Amino acid sequence: MSDLIGEKNAILSLSKDDNPLLDDFDLTPSSIDDNLFGIPVLTSLPSLESILYETDPALDSISLTSSLQNQNFQQDNENSPNNLTNLNSSELSSISFDSSLETNNRPLDNYILKIHHQQQDAISTDESFIEVHKHTQIKHGSLLKIQELETVSNQISLCIERTNYGHPTTIDVLLHRMIAIGTTKSVVLLFEHQTQTLKHCLNSDLTNGAVSALNFNSDGTRLLVGHARGRIQMYDCSNGKLLRNISNDIHGPDTAILNIKFTHDPTVAVFSDSGGSVYVLQFTRHLKRGYQSKCLFSGSRGEVCTLEPLLFYQQHESLTTDTNEKLEQHPLKSMYIVALATFTKVFLLALKSQNNVKILRVQQLVGSNTTLPILKWQFIIVKVSDKVSCINPILAAVRDRQCTFIQIQHVRDDEVHLTQLKQITVDYHIKSFCWLNARTFALFDMSERAHVIDQRSEEQLECLSLSYCELIYNTIFFKSLATGGNVSSALALAGQNACYQTLISSQGCIFLLGTHTVYEIRLRDWSERLDFFIENGKNQYEQALELAYLMLLGKAKGLTGLSIDPVKRRQCISERMVSLLQAYLKYSLNYECPQSGAIDLLKQHYRNVLPRSIDYCLLIDRLDLLFGLIYEIFSKDSIAHGIYLQCLEPYILKNRFDTMSPMVLKDFINYYVENNHLNQLEHCLNRLDVSSLDIEQIIQITRKYNLYMTLLRIYSEAFKDFTTVLKEIIEKLEYDIAENNGTCYSTKMTLIGNQALVFIQTTLVGEIYPFGGRLSSDLAQFGRNEIVDFLSFLHPRRTGGLLYSNLRTLLHFNTRDFFNLLTMAFDNEEFLNDVDTIKRRAFCDILLRVMVDDVQFSSHQISILFNFLSRQLAKTGQQHIFVQGMLFEQVRN
Repeated sequence: MSDLIGEKNAILSLSKDDNPLLDDFDLTPSSIDDNLFGIPVLTSLPSLESILYETDPALDSISLTSSLQNQNFQQDNENSPNNLTNLNSSELSSISFDSSLETNNRPLDNYILKIHHQQQDAISTDESFIEVHKHTQIKHGSLLKIQELETVSNQISLCIERTNYGHPTTIDVLLHRMIAIGTTKSVVLLFEHQTQTLKHCLNSDLTNGAVSALNFNSDGTRLLVGHARGRIQMYDCSNGKLLRNISNDIHGPDTAILNIKFTHDPTVAVFSDSGGSVYVLQFTRHLKRGYQSKCLFSGSRGEVCTLEPLLFYQQHESLTTDTNEKLEQHPLKSMYIVALATFTKVFLLALKSQNNVKILRVQQLVGSNTTLPILKWQFIIVKVSDKVSCINPILAAVRDRQCTFIQIQHVRDDEVHLTQLKQITVDYHIKSFCWLNARTFALFDMSERAHVIDQRSEEQLECLSLSYCELIYNTIFFKSLATGGNVSSALALAGQNACYQTLISSQGCIFLLGTHTVYEIRLRDWSERLDFFIENGKNQYEQALELAYLMLLGKAKGLTGLSIDPVKRRQCISERMVSLLQAYLKYSLNYECPQSGAIDLLKQHYRNVLPRSIDYCLLIDRLDLLFGLIYEIFSKDSIAHGIYLQCLEPYILKNRFDTMSPMVLKDFINYYVENNHLNQLEHCLNRLDVSSLDIEQIIQITRKYNLYMTLLRIYSEAFKDFTTVLKEIIEKLEYDIAENNGTCYSTKMTLIGNQALVFIQTTLVGEIYPFGGRLSSDLAQFGRNEIVDFLSFLHPRRTGGLLYSNLRTLLHFNTRDFFNLLTMAFDNEEFLNDVDTIKRRAFCDILLRVMVDDVQFSSHQISILFNFLSRQLAKTGQQHIFVQGMLFEQVRN
């Protein structure tokens, strides 16, 4: 029995329709000659976004006031190497930085991640891109364990060969306690289940005929035996003594006993005969042991083929004490519920109710004339809430190709609620049905194949042929040959496939009686299912690890033997995966490793083994194993060591882990530096937790190789310093443009400059550089003010006495993208709250004065400034006269 059946911040868009910034203003002065100043005639004033997004084919040919301006504008189109799309790679991309303004509610880190993912091929090592291990759905392995009860089988063979006990006909089992096997000579062999030792040989009068039905009571102290000629006997299992010898006149004459079952009350039993009638047998004890019989169902209304009382004593060791107590005190226990099945109907009866016998439900059954109905009960645990659960019985009513599941819920007194949960239809004729647990059952078809089915998904998990077991059928009893064959043709025809008494189940175990052998079939324990892949020299460690992975995720079906507690369950599976992983590595490196051939074969072998190993270590949260034992194993060989370090890269980039042991991190950095994989190294370092890094080592390496993306992150995250690295970048940009005679920036400095712009943007909107996430409110406020103060810094440096050199350098580097990031910042409510109005107005004034006073800024660049300032003034309700005057003053000059 188990569980249930069935169970950033948003960036505002600068939309033309939503934000008509300048449509209400006429900025064309009547006193200016348009032809004189070359001002084009406009029917309406363009909006900010139309200016930002327009493509000017004549842009490259515009004569600018300086070669620096010429360079900036040549890089202003979407293929410019100055575009921020080149943040993570020197290669060009079709995505423009200002395209981030085109989507509503898109967080900044999503934009950066998009750029990052587009560069993954370039980021991967040139030698070989190593894929993260992909889990594939495999078969669920071998679920059924079939074992022969050798000692019992040997005793049966001896009975056949050396005694006159006859051949086996029926079997009943009380799990872990008793096994009873009836024979054709009215003999019952009684065995202890666990030791398989023969305890008693119960002889009966040969005139009773073959044993046709057997059943133990709840505690295994009594055994009911039905015979082919209608007699019923009760034995004491402790000493083999005959307690009751019940004559065949308590039921229809000349009929065989087909089914006999104790109820949960050891004084009440039900049985059916080959006439199709059902009787209740009450055992009494006054001066001597007696009995009473009462007809419950007459075969004249339809022949009952099978019956199944609802039992409450079948308690599993795996269940908690609370669950077993709920079974013992279950309110349905007092109703003595019994299910009967004819060829066409299932009857659910309550033997003890206010009206004595009450019909709870009648369920229709359909099927072929050659198939018998099957009834099986199972309890399920239904969770009402997190703390409250109840136990409800489920009846599986099966015939031909269809399984119907009916749930019974107690309402009050003798009132119950019955619900049909589902129907499952298969494409073969069903001979027998057995529950393996509340989620799994086995169907046996006419070809003697066992189909293991998951009841929730209706998926077939396994199919095994059992024809070699030589299953015994109860055909002679359904034809009632011992009493002259006075049965209906329907019962005789369907009885050809009757195996009610030879294929039985007891608490999740199935017992199959063959002509010479007894077999026990059960679900393999979860650990045994893993062992199945590697035992007997199969060494299928990959399949075993994949199945363990499914178990850990809760996707494996037909599981048994695991704790209900999810923490303990995960711990058990994790520990087993560690041992499997160690054995897998040992086998792969010692026995499967190529011993000769090209070096590429060896490398490929390592690349096949390592990602799987890394993935399982991460799955069970065992980084100590990944950076311990596995690292040591692959460090013994230089080739394996390099592959090991390469294999870490995709997992770091996919944020599967963010910390490494100091030794592994040192080797990782040295390997990537030695092999000149600096771009990949930078991206990996940016994914690792700053607290796990050797800051001094990382700063030395990043400065040496100009890895400013990492340097920006280290200073901002570790030191809470948002400006020191920006100052270095500003100096490098000024030096680089001077080195190139003011014509262009080098490719490397273009990349670094773009990284600086994105860093400024992420900080202003309160994001963590470079891959997103939110800064704390205090740190975000501090960072925003630091950046604004840095951009507003007055002191000149190398600019020949020009003021605001930091701001001026970034404006000359990429005017449009710089204003794009300012627009996103000024549209951010948190930015507006953290940077006071006076500081924002002062900053806008600085922007205006810097660009208007510097003749190197073109009218196109001034128009970008104008649109930015107009937008900010429009939001505050102020007029544009001052901005308009400054713009036309620049145009006149």
